[in-house]
Amino acid sequence: MDINHVIDFWFGRLDSEGLPVEPMNKLWFGASELTDSAIRLHFGKLHRQAVEGELGHWLQSAEGRLALIILLDQFSRNIFRGKAEAFAYDATALALCKQGIELGLDKQLALSQRLFFYMPLQHSEQLEDQLIGVAMLERMMAGLSGPAREQVASTLRFQKAHLEIIERFGRFPHRNAVLGRRESEEERAYLAQGGARFGQ
Repeated sequence: MDINHVIDFWFGRLDSEGLPVEPMNKLWFGASELTDSAIRLHFGKLHRQAVEGELGHWLQSAEGRLALIILLDQFSRNIFRGKAEAFAYDATALALCKQGIELGLDKQLALSQRLFFYMPLQHSEQLEDQLIGVAMLERMMAGLSGPAREQVASTLRFQKAHLEIIERFGRFPHRNAVLGRRESEEERAYLAQGGARFGQ
């Protein structure tokens, strides 16, 4: 297993605009036990290596850093869905993302890849990170048109939805139960009324 295994699995083939040739939203955003099991089977060992810091040499390239972010930020949510460990590696993924932005590595990636490079910002419970995420996507969208613009616009809508929750609650209420956090009356009412859980 190497960098390309992670990238190829998560993105498939990309067209000249950096968009997936095949539909990928079910893999990316669907809560499927079939997908979760496949990721546990094929990437469980690699995920453990990432967690234990054995893949640090991947950080030298944009694709390698992206692969590590996907392992820690995305695959953690598949492998440990519904458990506290789903969020245990968010801080590490966020640090990799922000360091990568400072180094300009994000700009070396295809459009769809950049969107997932920035995903730890969307998953952060810090308002500052949410605002950075919005700014990065708005900057990306400038000058785009057609399907490429819509792909970024769709991600931006979700980013803003996450931002609104953090502005309102200061955290994501759907994580409270698995993280052992006491929920407020407002959070309880929000979840009871169908508040966003984002597949968790």
